[in-house]
Amino acid sequence: MTDAGRPPGPAARRPRGPHVTAVLVTRGDTEYVEQTLAAVLGQTRPPDRLLVVDAGPEPAPVVRGLVRDLRPPALLDPTTGAPPTVVVHLHVPRARSFGAAVRAALTAGAHVVDAAPGDPPDAPSERTGTGEPWLWLLHDDSAPEPGALAALLHAVELAPSVAVAGCKQRTWAGSPCVLEVGVWTSRFGRRMTGLDGPELDQGQHDAREDVLAVGLAGALVRRDVWDGLGGPDPALGPYGDGLDLCRRARLAGHRVVAVPDAVVRHAQASLSEAHSGAVLHRPGWDLRRSVRARREAYLHAQLTGVPLPLVPVVAVLAVVSSLVRALGRLVVKEPHLVGAELLAPWTVLLHPARVVRARRAAARTARLPRRSLRPLQVGWRDVARQARDRRLTAAEMRRRQEAPSELELRELAVLRRRRRGGLALVVLVAAALTIATVGRLVTRVVAGERLSGGAVLPGDASAVQVWELVLAGRVPAGLGHAAPTDPALVTLLPLTALTGSVGSAAALVLLLAPVLAAVGAWYAAGAATRSVALRAWAALAWTVAPALTLGVGTGRWGAVLAHVLLPWVVLGVARGVGVARVDGV
Repeated sequence: MTDAGRPPGPAARRPRGPHVTAVLVTRGDTEYVEQTLAAVLGQTRPPDRLLVVDAGPEPAPVVRGLVRDLRPPALLDPTTGAPPTVVVHLHVPRARSFGAAVRAALTAGAHVVDAAPGDPPDAPSERTGTGEPWLWLLHDDSAPEPGALAALLHAVELAPSVAVAGCKQRTWAGSPCVLEVGVWTSRFGRRMTGLDGPELDQGQHDAREDVLAVGLAGALVRRDVWDGLGGPDPALGPYGDGLDLCRRARLAGHRVVAVPDAVVRHAQASLSEAHSGAVLHRPGWDLRRSVRARREAYLHAQLTGVPLPLVPVVAVLAVVSSLVRALGRLVVKEPHLVGAELLAPWTVLLHPARVVRARRAAARTARLPRRSLRPLQVGWRDVARQARDRRLTAAEMRRRQEAPSELELRELAVLRRRRRGGLALVVLVAAALTIATVGRLVTRVVAGERLSGGAVLPGDASAVQVWELVLAGRVPAGLGHAAPTDPALVTLLPLTALTGSVGSAAALVLLLAPVLAAVGAWYAAGAATRSVALRAWAALAWTVAPALTLGVGTGRWGAVLAHVLLPWVVLGVARGVGVARVDGV
């Protein structure tokens, strides 16, 4: 179904440069389409045709109403007297990607695209202006600034070898931050923009011109090049389509340039976790599907772009790297993305026909060898440098977000002094209990006597000998027999290395048990409460617990060691699962 706005009568025609057909693709009534449509029609040099392509499953009433309300007098150019822009609404429900929607629209609206304004649909092909016709490609979330199309046309008129010209992409709202001014890739196909993240636009990237690729949001593509290349690879969804088209255009002998004077505000709705009405998204699109689709597009581009002998190597590396990336997602606490990383390579490898078709299409139009793209690719040193810069930038942003104010710093300093005073009091009480109970034994051990009795280890074995005993798996009691080694020996190894013998290490644990237990209980209690009084009470209660006093009195160093270490285990578990309390000011 087609709704077109046409002028009431023939209009005086004046050449105004190449014929431009703007193609705006939307999936139903999105939150951006009205502003984008107004921005397209508000150009200082408006397009000759505007195809509004609705790729939603059902016709969008709001979009159709917007197109129907467009009246030719509002679109006339009073400066040049140029004919009004012909606006056409097309519904293409079966388009699964941006490229498919554009191809379907150009086919369905061929009589409107090829006819001049004011001519009947069956009139012969006639162009307004001069030169080759061009396609201006737009997403529904990419609103161009008023001079965007004029700047693009000026760039392509100055350089006839240019077949694709891209815009500078800025953020949709807020401060004008640069998202992209051209795209490069590494030697392994990794997408690089030369930006660590959205940067405040101060003209710092306006010197860029020749690039490997540009984003299709706001790109101006020569019509004969689009037809010759067949548009983006049909296997690609919303990711990687611009890189694929520009790469093949480069290999076909054409230039691809970025035009910083042409600015498009891009909302990047395809990266939104909760956005379900964006361009060409299936219902329920979320972050997991986004990550998987981007990974699939990257692997498909790798298999398509490398020489044929390297395809099996890339396939094997894709599977191996998916395991490494899945582990990385677990490490950074993103378990919901593990499945996407594991499934992405198999989705690509189980459809070899798509790769074969893409390679044949690229070979059919290629006029230059692959090595001709190397000057436009980024070396590994630049990749490492940009990765380091991104990491440092992210760390600095985290520090700024977490940095407390001066008032908070003063409050935290007061809390730290109070905590340190409480811990010092606990240590003094525990030391007094130690002197009162085993003080005489401490004096004799310091004088050189050996602690004995109960289960105290009397041996003079060094740390190396204890380690050999741990590895042997035998108990040297009586004639010796096979048995698992006492795990307490492993725990005692660091102290054995410090004191020189296992007997001295066991004696140290027994004699300093009250102080060690009090300190451990103090920190463990801090995971449950930040009250100094409650932490002191918990520490002293743990110090005088019967399990500890009986263990020290009977010389059971294993039980004492477990009592000392248990608070640290509890603290580690609390911090590991994220339930440990922290100071709040």
